[in-house]
Amino acid sequence: MLDDEHFLGSGREAGDRLCQFVIERGEVVAVLIWCAAAWHIRERDLMIGWDPVTRSQRLKLVVQLRRFLVPDKARRPNLASQCLGFALRELPARWLEEHGYRPLMAESFSDPESHAGTVYKATNWICAGETKGFSQDHTDYYLPNQRPKKLWLKPLDPKAAVLMCAPHLTEDCRGALTAGGGARSPLRTGRLKTLRQAFELVPDPRRPQSRRHPLTAMLTLIALGLLMGGRDMLNIWRKVAKLDQRQREAIGLRVREKQSGRLRMPGYDALNDLMNAIDPHAYAATLTEWLQANAGILPRSLALDGKNIGDGKCGMIITLCRHEDGRPVAMIPATGKKEDCEVSEARALLADPLVNLENALVTADPLHNKEPTLRVIVEKGGDYLVGTKDNTPNRLKAVETTLGDAPFLT
Repeated sequence: MLDDEHFLGSGREAGDRLCQFVIERGEVVAVLIWCAAAWHIRERDLMIGWDPVTRSQRLKLVVQLRRFLVPDKARRPNLASQCLGFALRELPARWLEEHGYRPLMAESFSDPESHAGTVYKATNWICAGETKGFSQDHTDYYLPNQRPKKLWLKPLDPKAAVLMCAPHLTEDCRGALTAGGGARSPLRTGRLKTLRQAFELVPDPRRPQSRRHPLTAMLTLIALGLLMGGRDMLNIWRKVAKLDQRQREAIGLRVREKQSGRLRMPGYDALNDLMNAIDPHAYAATLTEWLQANAGILPRSLALDGKNIGDGKCGMIITLCRHEDGRPVAMIPATGKKEDCEVSEARALLADPLVNLENALVTADPLHNKEPTLRVIVEKGGDYLVGTKDNTPNRLKAVETTLGDAPFLT
């Protein structure tokens, strides 16, 4: 029915879902498809009062009206609003029965080029603004489509926003909680402040009109994203975007939203542009010094790893990471060029006087199976475990002769 008559077709809903039919004298007069809400809508989250962590844990409390159709043969004045109102009254109980939790808010979108959203007005939905006009491309990126939609919100409980932000959800809503949703900072607020202070002597490369957010706060966000396991600037930005208000204050952010007064997170472009403007060697040296001062003796098992990060002169970051969780304990940038490649800069990182390798086992991929690199590890009191490939036949033959039938050969 949707494929035949709805201008968007039947579509494909995501997450928990529910289909409602409104039947009159044995005939279907309306079809409604409900599913999971959109991940992030700024106007909706501001209206509710969510921070990114709370949103990621409680997003299921919002359900989206994905499709709504009144068949042509059934249409008459006021039928659409009557059917939508009836469906909304039934929705919380039906959803609780089907999925084990009660939703507290509904969302939907209308295209201003197609209709004015009169049915939403008639059933007391709130027009919360317009979307930015982006559509999802695959799973990671959003592309501008030049067609912003109107966002409509409908509380399914008189105290919906209060309940959604409460310290503890009511019994019938707890099934919506997502376990582990929202990655929080690996550092306490006291450590965040000392990390910010470590960047106070780093010169600001930005133009005066581009210094909306403090430099120390921006550099701390990038460093924290690396500590949280970010592998590129987009991933770093997504991780730090989930910090709560207390953590944002400790980092030194100052810009606040006009309506809610909440501290605003810098955008991806701001962090990415800054990373390409600063001196990467000075930044990495400052961060390594802080990591060493706060980590004490390095963990016994470390991995040498290269991560692509940003564009321009900061082509990658070479890190010495903890095996158990992947968090870096020392790092250095590399452009990727022949004279400044991953191999040479990794060797320089290991040789840095600040990096203590005593009693540490360093693992690395075959790229770092170079005698000068391995000598640095041994001379600093560490051990190494590296691989080798058949593209270095002499080395591989020597390894096979030495190790024989040892289980290390695969």
